[in-house]
Amino acid sequence: MAFERKKNTSRAPVEGPMRRLPGQSIREERERLFDDRVMGYFFAILVAWLFAFWQWLYKWVGSKPVPEVATTVAVLISIYCAYRLWRFRSDFRNLNLAEKGERRVSELLRVLRDKDYITFDDLVLNNCNIDHVVVGPGGVFAIETKARSIFGNGRVSFGDQGRLQIGGRDTLGDPLKQARTSAALVSGELDRYLRRQIWVIPVLIFPGWQIEPPKFGNDVFVLNERAISEFFKSRPAKLNSSEIREICSHLDRSARS
Repeated sequence: MAFERKKNTSRAPVEGPMRRLPGQSIREERERLFDDRVMGYFFAILVAWLFAFWQWLYKWVGSKPVPEVATTVAVLISIYCAYRLWRFRSDFRNLNLAEKGERRVSELLRVLRDKDYITFDDLVLNNCNIDHVVVGPGGVFAIETKARSIFGNGRVSFGDQGRLQIGGRDTLGDPLKQARTSAALVSGELDRYLRRQIWVIPVLIFPGWQIEPPKFGNDVFVLNERAISEFFKSRPAKLNSSEIREICSHLDRSARS
């Protein structure tokens, strides 16, 4: 005899994908680093010392093991793994610093709601992470946050060739190029959806650093956290409320995972 299944009338209070949080990609990268690399060394140490304990157990019960050899192997493996784990500490320190920087910038950007600006954090487009996207009357902005420990003269400046310098030293990589790439990705995404070109302004933010203005024109705006509010306040109006809603409608879907 077949029984009719009772229909489930309950449902989850919150459904659908949620927006990504500021620094979420960094937290995911930190978890991958720990799971894929760090845990392996901890496991090797554990296995080595379990083997040594097993040999000592044989000796205590009257067998003929060689615990000295097992202990020597365990010590050598532990020293090597400890060295490798020590090398990872700078990676975790940099990831923690980057996450704090993104969260701080996100807090400051959310204050812009009073000026009709909408913020999207940790947007992932074409497998690339964009720290923040801001949409408002002044246009669309792709923001990259660079949280670096302050050293040297504490200034972010531009060299004679337009290359970015941090603390009086040339930067590793090219943050300006990264900001331009992020802006191009957002622009391409909006172009596919809206069927019209939307100019996205690239912005670099260095929390805690002093920013020296470029010696000549630069298409990337470089700011510190104290300049964020004034920067957006001074932007001339380019988008009306209808255009802002249309752009945000698409970005909101892209920002959920």
